[in-house]
Amino acid sequence: MNPYSFSNFVDLSKKRASEHPERDCVIFLEDGDDQAITLSYLENDQFARLVAANLQKREINIGDRVLIILPNSLEFVKIFFGCLYGGILAVPLSEPSGKENIESYLETFLPTLKISKPSLIISTSFIIDYFQNKLTHELKNIFSDIKMASAEEILGNCSFEYSPPLIKENDTAYLQFTSGSTGSPKGIMIGHNNLMVNLEEARKFMEIKEKSGTAIWLPLFHDFGLAAGLMGSLFSGGFSVLMTPKHFISKPLRWLKAISKLKCAHSYVPPFALDLCLKKIPDEEIKKLDLSCLTSITVGSEPVHYYPTEKFNERFSECGLKSNVIRPGFGMAETVIMFSGCKEGLKGLCVDREKFETKGEIKILKEDSNEKEKKILVNLGSQMDRHEIIIRGNGNQPLSEGNIGELMISGPSVAQGYFEDSKTTDKIFHQKIKNKDKLFLSTGDTAVMWNGELYFAGREKDLIIIRGRNYYPQDIEQVLSQIEELRPGCIMAFASEEENKPENLSLGMEVRSDLIKDL
Repeated sequence: MNPYSFSNFVDLSKKRASEHPERDCVIFLEDGDDQAITLSYLENDQFARLVAANLQKREINIGDRVLIILPNSLEFVKIFFGCLYGGILAVPLSEPSGKENIESYLETFLPTLKISKPSLIISTSFIIDYFQNKLTHELKNIFSDIKMASAEEILGNCSFEYSPPLIKENDTAYLQFTSGSTGSPKGIMIGHNNLMVNLEEARKFMEIKEKSGTAIWLPLFHDFGLAAGLMGSLFSGGFSVLMTPKHFISKPLRWLKAISKLKCAHSYVPPFALDLCLKKIPDEEIKKLDLSCLTSITVGSEPVHYYPTEKFNERFSECGLKSNVIRPGFGMAETVIMFSGCKEGLKGLCVDREKFETKGEIKILKEDSNEKEKKILVNLGSQMDRHEIIIRGNGNQPLSEGNIGELMISGPSVAQGYFEDSKTTDKIFHQKIKNKDKLFLSTGDTAVMWNGELYFAGREKDLIIIRGRNYYPQDIEQVLSQIEELRPGCIMAFASEEENKPENLSLGMEVRSDLIKDL
């Protein structure tokens, strides 16, 4: 079957269920290890119809928003696909990190609630009870017109008949919200056409074949876990092996053991996951793994560093990991998932650090140059088919190769814009480049092209400028991550300044909890 021949994801899902009803769609590892529950293609289709019918009976209409606040689980999968089948816009959101943190959770949740204007919230029994019975009087008024239901309630009634809506290729499939951690949250409108194009490009890049497995521990409220992992595997006719982020963080070996045991060919992870595996998986466990089944692991969602990735390749090569499996890529939720990737695996470009950081230009150095003089940039591949990458300089002028500027992208993967925010949509999605007729998406990242391939520099707003020199926080954070006493992924470098004084480098770091003694 050619998945790209379908105009929308729902028709594709239905066809897969009819042609391969018994094929595994999702294998959920309840404990992160051996307790597996399986959902077949037919069962996924049946539950999606059940959920859609239930939502229709509750008078949730086409285009209405439904907030899904659930952990990685088969319940999340069933309800998300049910929203798709009903033409209802699912809004996957994170859960509170614990019952004691729900009040602080509301600080970022309420702005999302205000923007999305949901007709229904589906969550765990605990959260639904909290929203219905434990809110302050002021907050109760905010929630007064919103229906609520637990996942059990939505999945428990199978007496209603599903009425399939007409779904067109340009219809919005779901809303992918940005975190809101560095600004106000924004709901990205992912169209079915955006989804189908981008998943096809990801399929080609990852070399995903039918029946192949994709291991996922990333949260399903995030585009990397949801679109790339869950939807990407179904799009390509494969299956997902799903666990929770907590399962991975507490024991990173679980991820690689699942790949080895269930012969997964693909996965998606941020760079810190590789670092965590290096630090927490002992040599004797590595010898028990067989990673020869892997074709590709896309590494992205944060800057990829050359030496730690190379170290991962070297250490896990003894259990069959091939040198081209770890594939650095670049993307963002505004383009569904990705818009470039290095299919050849890890490739570095050795450049003059001072010229890069002071002039914004590339000067190639030999790899055996002095460590202080060189900087290794990670190759993020070339642009996808039917897409275009431009590096923008001053005056909307495209820059020539070897010059750092703002990364801009155009193509059918670029989403429809931000929900109910036409002003920001125009500012971000509708940028013009000199001598180009089409519109470009402004990524907010700086990058450079070299020999037709993309290299990341840094986030524009995160750049640290001290005495006229540009320092990229990810470089500083990477150096500090080598300190054993610090928790991986819990280091932050940023600029701070006082009025009428130059910028200073500030650091935020978390010490490993096992090293902290009671005072």
